[in-house]
Amino acid sequence: MANDPAINGETSAQHLDLTPAQKLQEKHNADAAHHPTVEDVLDEEDLAHPPPSMQTAQAPSPIQQTVPASEPISTKAAGKQKANEDAELVQKVEKAPTQSTLNVKSEEAFPALGAGPKAKAPAATATAWGAQRPMSVGNAFPNGANGANGRGPLTSSTTSSRASTPATSGMLTPVATNASVRPQSRGIPQNLSLPGKHSEKIEFAPSELRSKASGLKKPIRDIVQGINKRSKATVTMRPGPDNGLIFESTGPYEATRQALRDLAKEIGSKQKTTIDVPMSVRPFIIGKQGTVIKGISDRTGAYIQIPKAEDTPMADVEDDDSMTTVIIEGDPVAAYMARQEVEAIVNERTSTINMRMSDVPAELYPYLSGPRNVGVDALENGREVKVHIPNYRSWSHHAPPQTPSPGLPAEFIAHPESHIRISGERHAAQQVRAEIQRQVEELRRRITLEHIAIDRGRHQFILANGPQSMHELLEETGCAVILPPESDDTEMLVVTGPHDKIHLGVEKVMDLASSMQMSSVDVARQHANAPSGSRAHAKALVRYLQQREAIRQLERQYDARIIPNDGSIEVFSRDGKNALRARSDILNLVNAYPPSRIRHVDVDPFFHQHIHRMGAQRVRDDFGVHFLVPEDEEEQPNIVLIYEGPAGEATAQDLPRQRPTPAEVADFEKGLQQAQEHLLSLLQGQQQIDSRHFQVPPRFQDKVRKYVEREQQKAPSVIPAQLIFGSPTSPNSDDVNGNLPAFKAPSAAAALDHGARLRGPCDALDDLLAQITAFIEDEKHDELERGHITTFDFPQKYANYLIGKRGENINKYREEFDVDIQIKEGKVDIKGPKAKAEIAKSRIQALAKKLEDEVTHTLKIKPQYHREMIGARGNQVNRLQDRYNVRVMFPRTTSVRSDSQAIADGSSDGGVRSNRPNQAPDEVIIRGPRKGADEARDELLNLLQYTIDNSYTAAVSVAQSQLPSLIGQGGREMEKIRLETGAQIDVPGARDTSGAASRVELQLKGTKRQVEDAKKLLEQRVKIFDESISRNIDVAKKYHKALIGSAGSNIRNTVIAAGGSDDRRELARMVRFPRQDSDETTIRVEGNKTVVDKIIASIESFVGERDSQSNEVVEVAPEKHRLLIGRGGETRRSLESQFKVSIDIPRVTEQGPGRSQVKLAGQGSDVAKAKAHILELVKQQEGSTVQVPRKAYHVISDNGRFFRRLYNDYSVKVDHAGQQPPPKSTPQQRPKPNGAALPLITDNHDNTAHPIWEVVEDTNETVDEGDMPWILRGSPDGVEKARAALQKAMEQAQRQTGEKMCTGYLTLPDPRNYRFVIGSGGSQINSIRKQTGCQINVPKAQTKGEPIEMIGSREGVEQAKEIILEVIDNGGS
Repeated sequence: MANDPAINGETSAQHLDLTPAQKLQEKHNADAAHHPTVEDVLDEEDLAHPPPSMQTAQAPSPIQQTVPASEPISTKAAGKQKANEDAELVQKVEKAPTQSTLNVKSEEAFPALGAGPKAKAPAATATAWGAQRPMSVGNAFPNGANGANGRGPLTSSTTSSRASTPATSGMLTPVATNASVRPQSRGIPQNLSLPGKHSEKIEFAPSELRSKASGLKKPIRDIVQGINKRSKATVTMRPGPDNGLIFESTGPYEATRQALRDLAKEIGSKQKTTIDVPMSVRPFIIGKQGTVIKGISDRTGAYIQIPKAEDTPMADVEDDDSMTTVIIEGDPVAAYMARQEVEAIVNERTSTINMRMSDVPAELYPYLSGPRNVGVDALENGREVKVHIPNYRSWSHHAPPQTPSPGLPAEFIAHPESHIRISGERHAAQQVRAEIQRQVEELRRRITLEHIAIDRGRHQFILANGPQSMHELLEETGCAVILPPESDDTEMLVVTGPHDKIHLGVEKVMDLASSMQMSSVDVARQHANAPSGSRAHAKALVRYLQQREAIRQLERQYDARIIPNDGSIEVFSRDGKNALRARSDILNLVNAYPPSRIRHVDVDPFFHQHIHRMGAQRVRDDFGVHFLVPEDEEEQPNIVLIYEGPAGEATAQDLPRQRPTPAEVADFEKGLQQAQEHLLSLLQGQQQIDSRHFQVPPRFQDKVRKYVEREQQKAPSVIPAQLIFGSPTSPNSDDVNGNLPAFKAPSAAAALDHGARLRGPCDALDDLLAQITAFIEDEKHDELERGHITTFDFPQKYANYLIGKRGENINKYREEFDVDIQIKEGKVDIKGPKAKAEIAKSRIQALAKKLEDEVTHTLKIKPQYHREMIGARGNQVNRLQDRYNVRVMFPRTTSVRSDSQAIADGSSDGGVRSNRPNQAPDEVIIRGPRKGADEARDELLNLLQYTIDNSYTAAVSVAQSQLPSLIGQGGREMEKIRLETGAQIDVPGARDTSGAASRVELQLKGTKRQVEDAKKLLEQRVKIFDESISRNIDVAKKYHKALIGSAGSNIRNTVIAAGGSDDRRELARMVRFPRQDSDETTIRVEGNKTVVDKIIASIESFVGERDSQSNEVVEVAPEKHRLLIGRGGETRRSLESQFKVSIDIPRVTEQGPGRSQVKLAGQGSDVAKAKAHILELVKQQEGSTVQVPRKAYHVISDNGRFFRRLYNDYSVKVDHAGQQPPPKSTPQQRPKPNGAALPLITDNHDNTAHPIWEVVEDTNETVDEGDMPWILRGSPDGVEKARAALQKAMEQAQRQTGEKMCTGYLTLPDPRNYRFVIGSGGSQINSIRKQTGCQINVPKAQTKGEPIEMIGSREGVEQAKEIILEVIDNGGS
């Protein structure tokens, strides 16, 4: 048997040549391989009621399942049979026409080779454009579950379209069979898997089998027998096609599969296969801390190797087409299953792709886009893909190549930054890329170029309309043009195109350039006698015009291109007249700014920025002078002042365009002189500027520069010194800019390399130079310790955080601590001085400690709520991030990926962090410290619930013509509805409507109650509007005012009586009168038909009555008109309503006889009654006049209190027949008590001084002598009583005026005592006034130390003081 080639696995064709003895031995071995048990025999109950079998797919697989025939017992239970009979039986089963093939992709049928059955994942739904993966991905993670960076067990396995590169034949050769169960027997349905009779088979190609040389330890037949002995399943072997072998395992489900896996491990040769996967998917294959890749290896037994991030060339994280290679090794079954799981992850995570084509020359972009982007449209047509080809009008990084020799293509170079981008469905995107690459290869052969020189000022007119001009040029000539950038002074531009059309493009470009008219203005020539020099004056003026946007404004005004050029201005325009107009306007501007308006001030350049920061705003505000700092301090060391005027900062339209007058020139000189003096005053006290020369080795120069910047930032108020490298070290050198003359000796050049110069205030230079010198010595000392290495552990899972996006974090640490930091396999090596390394180590360890506490929550939130949860300009998210110190990441709405996020951060390998490429549209990620992340998650979920509760929607259909009335003036009506209901109401814009007769929908949003209330209210208004009619009625203009009534009272009553609304806005909409200044007579009534008819009838009735009414005039003295008007017109409205008449009272401005004529209009009887009432009213209100001395006016009036008392007690009003009250007497200035401050409310009452009392005598020099009338108006009885009260007040005033009047000021130490002086309802102060006859005023601002003021005789004010102090001592009692 040792020489049997079949058993040794070398061949199977010679197996049939065995001798009878050998066959007998095989039979005995087969009999001894397994002893049947009770479990192997089928139960009759199972035969009568077999369970349904799993559904199998017809996809090819190296593992196939065979459902045995309908024998009542298994092969083992039937007894020991001959080996050749077993083979024949298996061959018969294989040839049966109904045998089924197992689909290993089915999770139900083949759950990851022993991983246990899993629930089916939900079917992937169609995703929106730009979705990164199916919506079902990630549903296993509940809201807020940690570990979103990990990956659970594989749920499905699909065949990837991605190409792989196997190292050998690699995987098992699939076998396609049509075998199934035999014809149905005893009621057993077909395609059923009977208990204990599960069957699977695999096929090995010769290259997939081990040989003795490759490690096969014993013959294959012996291996099969060993597996049969220790397994509950039976494995049989038979020859396969192409000298291969087929193994079939039959028995219990788990045992059957485990037997085949054990067999593959022992006889299968080691297979190696590679899969190219996108870099963006690499972290998902690894999983958090390697959990995913380890799980695949454990389930399949295969070894999976992924290159480390640092071993992978740096790729753009936004480019999904950047690839890395996954290597899988193992036996054929293990390698096949591992590859399936890896490809399933790739397919799951790359449903869409973003790719960048960085190898396409930018010169070919116009031809790929095509005229009007027809090329892009052709690429996108019929594909779920978007193609972005940048516009290329001007070169930036490198100029186009030189013109090639005739017949040779141009050597174009790809642009380093501007690339073609493709996004969309992966397969379609790859097709588009292949098509673009094919077109690029063809264009490289066809496209040539030619350089032509055109005046620089004419370049902008070639592509005057931007991309539109390029499309027109390409469409007309088939060529494109490339302009030089603004930063390049060359006049050469490039025309590209096919060999046979390049001449057309050149001619067209030259035609476009030559179509422009040019005119120039020599600014220096206009002011040749400028004190500072004509050229310096011209450059300053041109810079000023540019800063004030005058040049740009002229370009827009005259449709021209204006280019300043070293003190002159060039004007280009297609219209020659416009060029001349622009030139004329520029000359006017130049002449308006003579040298007298512009002054150059000599200031050391060291102070330029200081003066600009400290004085520019002041000289503009106070002196009307604009401040210019020279751009080139070497050529123009002076600052420039331009006088603008007191109006402040001028705009382009406000700039003067006339020559100044002599008076204006004087103002210029004065303002400029004041501004100059102010600026120079800022330099007073500044130290003398000096320089210090020293040497700095080139390797330390950058460090010294940063050190000086840090030191000077510590004193922001001090003008920073200037540090200049490359200066000569000779102390006698006075070169301000540190430039060496030409032709220096080598020693001088070396000195230049090491030379440095400090320039600044002399006192500060020595200290700073000493600090720099010490810093350089420290750096030299640190150089000796550069070899010191500090090594410590750092969690590899956080390496990405330490590195940062594109290495920004680790570079920051390197620069801050001046050390070299390297990360490798969970270790951090810090190379540099020991002290600095220890500080860096503590910072990095603190970062690791912080990250250990960091968690990630993934919330499933529907995209429809994202916008409201983010808030306007992200205010909601920013608030959460600031409050809890976390990051809240909502999905991007575009397909371009950005910001490193999510699962890649948890990858066990360090490297470039993924830019959140696979965040599902309904996932929101929260990352940060555990406590903050938990609180942010809870608040976000509460916000989600609130958003859901407030996201009920409804729509209300309204006529478009009703929108203005629903919105109201300034949106008041709509805002009122929003406030009443609390609902959000969105009104469609003008572009969303189709005509006046169409209907539009108002969208409502809010809580269920809010939406219902708003809908009900709107529907009511819509119903009213839809049922409304409009009628017009002609009414003579003379009746309009009476119809409206005072403040609209008549028409309001008419509408309400007809059943209309009493709302003012609704009333104004329902009845519309023509404007008062128009001649129209038509009144429009709109609303419900019944209401409109009643309003029309009421108006007609009113007009009919007015036609039959009578008019009468009543003579009423103008001073008595107010008796008929009343406060706010109340009396007149009452009379009109009472007598049903219209009363027209002349205006105050009316002159002549009509000033006293009050007109009454109405029915005859009503007019007569109204007239009689008015005459009686006027008669009752006759006034009584009392002459009162002018000097006693203020004593009697008591600041108006006497007038109020007469009105309140007797209903009598007082006027003075138009005379003005005399001015108050002016008391002498009250001196401050001892010049000391008044007591405060917070002072301790026990420690304060006594009340302060002052008496000041009044002077009556300003009071006129004589009398003035007091006219008392009211009822006769009231007038009589008021007259008696006035007489009594006059007698008291005469007694007071006979004496010398004084004013007393009493300041209380405790402001809280003022309330006792006033008393309840003013009772106390009124009592004091009656007792003393003095006017007493208690200040309102009692906490400000204001005194109590008492006016009267000296005896009276003294008495008032004593009473007040007594009241305070008694606590107000």
